[in-house]
Amino acid sequence: MTPGPGVLLGIVMVLALTVSGAVAQGHPTGSITGKVIAPADDLLEGLRRGKKMLRYDDVSHAAEPIEPYRLREVAVVYVEDVSGGERYPPPDTNPRLNQSQMVFRPLVLPVIVGTTVDFPNNDNLYHNVFSYSQPREFDLGRYPQGRRRSVTFDTPGVVNVYCDIHSYMFATILVLTNPYFSLPGDDGTYSIRNLPEGTYDLSFWYGRKKVSTRRVRMDAGKTITVDFP
Repeated sequence: MTPGPGVLLGIVMVLALTVSGAVAQGHPTGSITGKVIAPADDLLEGLRRGKKMLRYDDVSHAAEPIEPYRLREVAVVYVEDVSGGERYPPPDTNPRLNQSQMVFRPLVLPVIVGTTVDFPNNDNLYHNVFSYSQPREFDLGRYPQGRRRSVTFDTPGVVNVYCDIHSYMFATILVLTNPYFSLPGDDGTYSIRNLPEGTYDLSFWYGRKKVSTRRVRMDAGKTITVDFP
């Protein structure tokens, strides 16, 4: 049985924290905690309108309700860059960007440079996943339910993902240079642990855009609180 989107996102978050803890051993570190508040815009509205305009698929798909996104599927808090030029190993388990209920889940997927992402099709019709973004252009072609195709992301940056068949479908893959990111819980709280001491730009991404960036100072052995209202 294929794990649900919540389980898969939990795997991504655990892998990130595990990696960050491993690379920081032996160096003075601290932690960042805080809470994010989602903007008032409704990410689902455009997707709902798009499904109602389906031309190529059975009308029953347009009527299927979209399960509400959890906050961790649409938001991430992350450190922009960590000095020293250190390379971080990608996870052994590939994160997934699912095609389910005629939408992408999650809408935002943070990964480390060098990570391979799987794109499984869980809908009983064809999808065609592609991106024209400069960090990683790709076109996976059309493939049916039960199949998945994969892409490796070797260049940091923002990768906007779409479906060539269903123009309203979108997702964002954030290819990061370090594993210091956190997917917020349902209550908006997040935590980034074992961050080496230094000064950083901490950003909050929601939906299709970066909402805010804060300059923070991390001192060894300290825990600082940074909220994103």
